[in-house]
Amino acid sequence: MKKFKRVAIIGVGLIGGSIGLAIKKNRLADEVIGIGRHQNSIKKALKFKAIDRGTIDVQEGVSGAEFVIIATPVGAIVPVVRSIASCLKAETIITDTGSTKKEIVRQIENLLSPDIYFVGSHPMAGSEKHGVESAKPELFRDSVCLITKTPHTKRGVLQIVSQFWNSIGCSRVRFLSPSDHDIIIARVSHLPHIVATALVNSVDKKDLSFASGGFKDTTRIASSDPRMWVDICMSNSKCILKSLNKFNKGIETLRKAISVKDTKLLMAEFGRAKRMREKLIV
Repeated sequence: MKKFKRVAIIGVGLIGGSIGLAIKKNRLADEVIGIGRHQNSIKKALKFKAIDRGTIDVQEGVSGAEFVIIATPVGAIVPVVRSIASCLKAETIITDTGSTKKEIVRQIENLLSPDIYFVGSHPMAGSEKHGVESAKPELFRDSVCLITKTPHTKRGVLQIVSQFWNSIGCSRVRFLSPSDHDIIIARVSHLPHIVATALVNSVDKKDLSFASGGFKDTTRIASSDPRMWVDICMSNSKCILKSLNKFNKGIETLRKAISVKDTKLLMAEFGRAKRMREKLIV
């Protein structure tokens, strides 16, 4: 893995902080610069040793960096790139950690000069917790990282970004087009968060004291940052809506089966789900 002289991480919360800790632990850079919106977030990142130094000035923070990682909510990624594009030195590599890709990749590739390289990344790791105080260098261990590839992507840059994610713990790297990424992630990541949210909101507060393992396991992700999920829903709305339509059909099938006491159909639906779930790679 190439060792960088300077890496800049924009957004020093759970994901950005964990990346910083992993870079430092694996000695992948001589210096890690953290960039945040508030001085308090920089102080926290320094306290937890996720970065070597930090700033709230994004243009100052990326100055001289060879590798820039954008770990902000998806709605901020394009504006951030727009604000730093003129400050980057030739052959700087930019990647991100956002869970939507099609519009982000399209806009950023149109923003950058030919000698600045962007590769979209989506490490499939995280937590319902947030903030650098919850960051840990092992967050990405044995996880999957999805990397987007377009006709503009340079093979050598793709390899560097792939090796980087491998080096901080992502054991499997998968390459997808931005469109395919958004369709798949709407089904396996965005939809579950929306379903968990709807499930929690369908329960009366007085009933929560009776909730145990099943409810807690199913709804854990509903504790995630609301701002982040609003951005995701706006950025990937078409794919999410298609997934919701399919989900609604499944709910309606179960509702009808229960209403007419169709035990054969219920058994088939529960059985199909059990078989699918047991094929899931843990």
